[in-house]
Amino acid sequence: MSTSSAHKLMAWLSPSYPIGAYSYSHGLEYAIDAGDVHDADSLQIWLSDVLQYGAGRNDAILLAHAYRAAGDALEALSDLAIALSPSVERHLETTAQGAAFSKVTSAVTGREISAMPLPVALGVAARAERISLDDLIPLYLHSFAANIIAAGVRFIPLGQTDGQRVLHALFDQIDDIAKQAETASLDDLGSACFLSDIASMKHENMTTRIFRT
Repeated sequence: MSTSSAHKLMAWLSPSYPIGAYSYSHGLEYAIDAGDVHDADSLQIWLSDVLQYGAGRNDAILLAHAYRAAGDALEALSDLAIALSPSVERHLETTAQGAAFSKVTSAVTGREISAMPLPVALGVAARAERISLDDLIPLYLHSFAANIIAAGVRFIPLGQTDGQRVLHALFDQIDDIAKQAETASLDDLGSACFLSDIASMKHENMTTRIFRT
């Protein structure tokens, strides 16, 4: 990866990039409240499933296809990404972050990027900036996982070191998913992460909550 590409990816995937990522828990807040996730081990298991069988894998595949798509194909891919959202809050999570990413990145780079779901917008931006897909997908998944872990650290609560242990334990899995996603077809999209999907639906009705999802 060139230094220029590294700088861009570090900026885009940083918690400080102003897309509001810190305000989303991907349904984890409800899972913690329900007792399904209560420590580092259960957080790792939960997140591993989300990466392998849920939105993590789907987002990686969508990102790879967005990197190569244009015109009507890109619009259809955006519609597909939205259709894959299993709840109102997941829809909000991908569309609101995607719109914010597109707005900020357009202003920073001078390249106009339409509002699209986050993985689609990121794929479009990376292609325009000639950032390698090999670098992009695993770092996107790393950022996705780190953001959910950060929510766990705050809400379980969990120590910062334990949070980093969870992330470190997922590195090999993230790399494997990224490699598979790079050559996967849209027919490979799908989810079997039912507890996570249900948690995102139940979260909508929590009386008191910290996170938007």
